[in-house]
Order: sequence, then structure tokens, then C-alpha cells
Amino acid sequence: MLKKSWIVPYFALEEEGKPLYDQVDFSHEGGLSKEEVKDHKSPPPFSFNIFIDGTMRLYNVGLAQPYAPVFVAVVSVAVLRRKNRKLYNTSISNSLTLLLFPFETYREYLQTAQIGVSYADIEGSINNFRRQFSVFREQDLDYRKVGGREIFRRPNVLLVCDTSKRGIVQKDHVLISKEDLNNPKKIKEAALARVRYIMGLLEFGCLLSASDRFSGSYILKDGLIERYSRVQSIFGIDRETYQDLLKNVVGFIKYPRRIPPEVMANMLHLKEYEYYRWTGRPEDEEEDTNSSPDMEELFDFALLRFRSLPRVPEAPVGIVKLQTLKTNQTTTNLKDIIKAVLQERYPLPSNPKRIYSEPYPISEAEKVAKAQLPSEAKIRGLVYALIG
Repeated sequence: MLKKSWIVPYFALEEEGKPLYDQVDFSHEGGLSKEEVKDHKSPPPFSFNIFIDGTMRLYNVGLAQPYAPVFVAVVSVAVLRRKNRKLYNTSISNSLTLLLFPFETYREYLQTAQIGVSYADIEGSINNFRRQFSVFREQDLDYRKVGGREIFRRPNVLLVCDTSKRGIVQKDHVLISKEDLNNPKKIKEAALARVRYIMGLLEFGCLLSASDRFSGSYILKDGLIERYSRVQSIFGIDRETYQDLLKNVVGFIKYPRRIPPEVMANMLHLKEYEYYRWTGRPEDEEEDTNSSPDMEELFDFALLRFRSLPRVPEAPVGIVKLQTLKTNQTTTNLKDIIKAVLQERYPLPSNPKRIYSEPYPISEAEKVAKAQLPSEAKIRGLVYALIG
């Protein structure tokens, strides 16, 4: 008689692209003003030559009894280098496979459930992955164990993610209770939040490697810059190292969502080369260790009209947000950053939908990241490993 499996095989692509990155709230600490780059035709004192972007896919690969979906995600980050006006992929680019499920909550459920399944069956399924992956748990990301630097540099890594509680290294509040095992929507939301978190860490790991290899280069990355409290326990870096690393890094947020209310009220009136600037600290607690806003670094933000829609100058299209670490820079220094970003308006991205809100190198980095994702056939093969 065949042994009953803990999982009913299934396969569906649930999400593709990039999770929303501009979801972190910032405490606004003044410095709000509207400014303009008047000498935009003159070249900036520096230009970006490293570009980072990532992408992901989330698959539903099975249903654990009673009705709890099991997810596999693949995340990929590309690091491109520009040399002699040409873009080249680098060996820093990497991808990662995630197995996402509320394992701890399900273990508690099995202690009282009468379904003929033991938690040893789940551990056996995870062990099956060791034939083709280097398997790590989330806790291994702690720099005092294996560490993010080591794990994110390895090829063919599968990271087992327990979405029962919030956090990675330090678990705290319950996300999925036993009652939630019948709520596939809530389990998916927890999985997506964890994918967003891990993807940000992978991007930061690539950022670290790029900074080490291409010292002194200016880096433009897609999305928000990871806060210190998130990366300290993963990469084992002190605050001084973190600040030194980010001095030449600019985050480019294509579709800004978190904007101060006073800026939101007037943002549509921005013309090309005009921008609002302000400062703030991250204060969002989602998937984070215990921290308070005053423990975080201070960042400079700019809301910039990157491109204007022809004949519709006050359309929301083409407005982007920039993020850079706040230092002793003057307003002139921030304008130099804006000028360097504006230099990336040409050539135009090949995708017409990306023309107004995305620099060409970032769009090319995303293409490379997508090309690194494993095929759907390979992901389907993982279902058999889960069945055992």
C-alpha cells in the first residue's frame, strides 16, 4: 500500500515580476523643498557604471492538508557594468530558489490532526532537494552561522522559509496560525512578503560584492535601499561600513507610492528637471527585527519628473523617486546626483511601457535577471521532490 503524501501536487504560476518595493513608511524630518536643475545640459561630475535590478516568480506547487498552499519562488538579481558605453553582465549576478510554507504552524497542527501524516514526511521532502541544491534554512542567513555573504554567493541554493512568524533571523509575531491554514490568501500574502524581504537581501548582497570588486563606482539600483537594521545581522557589517558602502549608491523607484502629503498635493505640477526633496528615516516594522526609527539611517529623497508625457505635461507618468544616504552633502551635491540620473534618460528602453519611468540600463538589467530564472519545467520537477 502506498504511503499517504503530506502534499497534493499542483502547479500554477501565481506572481511574476517584482514585488512592490516602495511600501516602507518613512518619518519625514524636514528639509522639504522644490528645486530645479537649471544647468542640465552640462555634464555631471560623475556617471553611473554599475546597475542592479531583480525579478521573481512565485509558484503554487501543492496543497498541504487541509488546504494550505505550498509555494516555491525563484528570485534573480542582475548586476551590469558599463564600460566604454557598453553594458556587460558580471559574475556577481545570481539567483535563488525559495521554499515557502508555515512549517512551524503546520507541525503544531499535525500534533492533533488525524490525517495520517507526520512532520518527518515534510523533513524527508526537504532532504530530497539536497540532490540538486545546497539547502539552507532562514536562520543560516545569520552572519554568526553561515551568513548572507556566503549563501548568496553560492550557485544552486534553496532557502527553506518558514512563514509561520514574522522575521528571518529573529522570529517574533505570528503571521499564520492554525486557523489560517484554511486561508490560502493569507498564506500567499505571507509568502510574497517573505519573497520581497529575501529579494532585497539578495540585492544588497550583490551590492556588497559589486562595491568590493568595483571600488569607487557609482551604483544605480532599482528599488529602495535596504535599511541597516535588516542587513546588519545578515551580513555582519557595522554602521560605518554600511555608510561607506552607500555613499555612491542611489535607489531608483519607478513607481513611487510613499510620498509626503504636501508633495503629493503638488507633484503633478512638476516639470522636467524639477524635483521635490526631503529627508526621512524608515519606520516600517513589516518583516523586521525590533528597531525604532531613530536607530535607522537618515536618507535623502527626491521626487523627480524623469520624463514628460507629450501634450500632457501634468500626467503622473514619468515621476520617479530617488533615495540616497543622507550625509554632509550640500544641495549642490544632490543636484549632481539628479543630473547623473537624468543622463540615463537616453537611450530609450526597448519596451514602450518603460520609456517614461525607467532608465535604459535598469531595463536591460531586468532582462538579464529574467533570463537567469530557471525554466518552468525545472520548477515542475521540484513537485516530485516534495511528493518524495
